[in-house]
Amino acid sequence: MANTDLEDRRSSLSLDSLEEISDPLPVFENKEQDQGEPDDRLHLTKELTKTLTLPPLADDDPFFDRFSKRTKTLFVGIVSFTCFLSPISNLAFTPAIPEVAEALNTTSQMINVSNAVYNVFMAISPMILSPLASLYGKKPIMILSSLGYTVSSILTAESQNLAMFFVFRAMNAFFGTCCFSVGGSIIGDIKVPKERGRAMSWVLMGTQLGPAFGPVLGGIIITYTNWRVIFYVVTGLGVINLLMIVFFLKETSRMVISKEIAKRTGKRFVFVKYNPIRVLFAFQYLNLIIAGVISSSIMYNMFGLLTPIRHVINPRFNLNSPVLGSLFYLAPGSGLLLGGPIGGRFADFTVKRWIKKRGERIPEDRLRSASYSLGFVMPVFMIIYGWSLQKKVGGMALPIVSMFFYAVGQTIAFPSINSYCVDCLPSLKGDAIASNYFARYIVGGCVASATCLVQIDNIGIGWTATISAFVSWIGFLANELMIRYGASLRLKALAKIEARNKDKKNQEN
Repeated sequence: MANTDLEDRRSSLSLDSLEEISDPLPVFENKEQDQGEPDDRLHLTKELTKTLTLPPLADDDPFFDRFSKRTKTLFVGIVSFTCFLSPISNLAFTPAIPEVAEALNTTSQMINVSNAVYNVFMAISPMILSPLASLYGKKPIMILSSLGYTVSSILTAESQNLAMFFVFRAMNAFFGTCCFSVGGSIIGDIKVPKERGRAMSWVLMGTQLGPAFGPVLGGIIITYTNWRVIFYVVTGLGVINLLMIVFFLKETSRMVISKEIAKRTGKRFVFVKYNPIRVLFAFQYLNLIIAGVISSSIMYNMFGLLTPIRHVINPRFNLNSPVLGSLFYLAPGSGLLLGGPIGGRFADFTVKRWIKKRGERIPEDRLRSASYSLGFVMPVFMIIYGWSLQKKVGGMALPIVSMFFYAVGQTIAFPSINSYCVDCLPSLKGDAIASNYFARYIVGGCVASATCLVQIDNIGIGWTATISAFVSWIGFLANELMIRYGASLRLKALAKIEARNKDKKNQEN
């Protein structure tokens, strides 16, 4: 028998805040208490999925004080370590590419293509898995991702042919990457905006230390044993990460949609349908497109620098041992290690300085801290690195120093972009930062991984580095556009979202 009172409440439901609902829908403790028909309950589930939204929080909201400072630090550490795993798996085997190719009866170029495939699935992962964090909670999705990453790592180690290697590498990327966007959302749950830059810098340090130090680990392993051990080690790291998430990470979400629907419909479990490509809808907002251009330019430069290091360093300095060539990764790795804390503090300092100057905080102020890196540090030291190798000047010192300062600049730039995506359109939840990761890995990581060796072989490392510098300057121009016009673009996006929500409410009524 249909419940008419329930029908009336259902048609007018719009959750501006769960805590402020004065006449909430009935909560069914068991099925006997539910007077609605099954179809009615199913329709209610669909309607709730569309309307369960929460407004942005003020900086002094008690929500940010749920966890102690020590617990927040622990969460940041877990997220950072999780974000470390996928990139290290991506590039740890780079020094072993010739050995992997020989073992799988293929060419080094074909094995290198697997890095491009890896980046494609790194881009796809946030589209499919990240929205599930809003529906079912961030901790369950982090557990699922870590488990999938660990299993696919051991399967990669046991690959017997090229097809198995590609498939399991793709699985590894898919499960290992959604932690980037979900991790960014966790930071947004536990840190006020003025503190997010520093926390985000530690998370980003994990994402960037992986590709920097992974090849060093791979070079050492391949020198003394075989390439499969690389993925055995990665599997062990995955197990450690899984245990950390299960036992120490807590749910940080303000609201888990599936649990709220289950509570209000009396169901023990609710399967919530969602559109896996909804993340791409974020690109209807121009400010997020421009943010994607900025992060893509940084990622293009990073993979353009890290992927071919052994390819250009070994012939230049006549190095025969994999471990010797891989030691050159310590230069950018050290820069990333130093630049992470500097970048986060500099981003927070910039925000606070502009709050004092303007009297209010706007998300675009955080982008100002990236201008110096994008416009000067990254392109200049990239050019010095490339042409010092091309012209054989400066010995080992000049390219090493150039890689170090380039990496410092890169890590200073990244925290501001991620924090902006978390802050700019809160109603999009994790879709804003997930769309940014999609852009950076498809446009930046995939293109650079697939083309850098071809460019070097055809035009040389000097001109390849010059192209990377121009890409960085494109990112700089995009960043300046955001600083100048980003606020108006963001307000237009917010108005568009509000208008769309009103239209939905009118249609429901």
